[in-house]
Amino acid sequence: MNNAATTLSDFDKLTDFSNLYKAHRKAKRSKNNKIEVISFEMQLAFNLTRLREQLLNGTYRISGYYSFYVFEPKKRLIHALYYQDRVVQHCLCDEILAPVIDKKLIYDNCACRIGKGLHFSLDRLTYFLRKFYSKYQNNGYFLKCDIKKFFDSIDHDVLKEKLKG
Repeated sequence: MNNAATTLSDFDKLTDFSNLYKAHRKAKRSKNNKIEVISFEMQLAFNLTRLREQLLNGTYRISGYYSFYVFEPKKRLIHALYYQDRVVQHCLCDEILAPVIDKKLIYDNCACRIGKGLHFSLDRLTYFLRKFYSKYQNNGYFLKCDIKKFFDSIDHDVLKEKLKG
C-alpha cells in the first residue's frame, strides 16, 4: 500500500471521531467545572456524533461568540467561542493547521507549540541572556511593549498569502 493511499485528507482529519474526541479533551482543560462543558460531557457521544454529522453534511455553523472583560494586566474585551465550537477549533488547529504552520515558524517561537512550553521558553531565555551578558555584561536594555489592537489589525489576505508560500 502506498503512502498516499493511507494519508487522510484534511476534511477526513476534521471529521474523524477520535480527533474530535481528542479536541474535546483538550478544549475542556481547566474548564471541567463550567456548566457548558459539563452539559456537553453529559451527552458526550451524542454531541460529538452530532458535531461530526454536521461537519460531514455541511450544516455545521459557528454558534457565535460571547464577550466579557478581563482586567489583567489591563481591561481587555474578550470574544470567546461557545464550547462545541472550541472543540471544532481545537480539532482544526491541532490536526490540520499546526502541522502546516509549525514548519514556517522560527525555532524560538514557543506560543502554543507541542514540546515548546514553559521549560523550553525559560531555557531559551536563559541561553540568550547568558550569551548577551558574556558579550556586553550589563550594557543593554529590555523592551517590553504591546501593540494596540494587533490582532484586529492583521490583514487576513496577506496572512493567507504568506501561509501558502
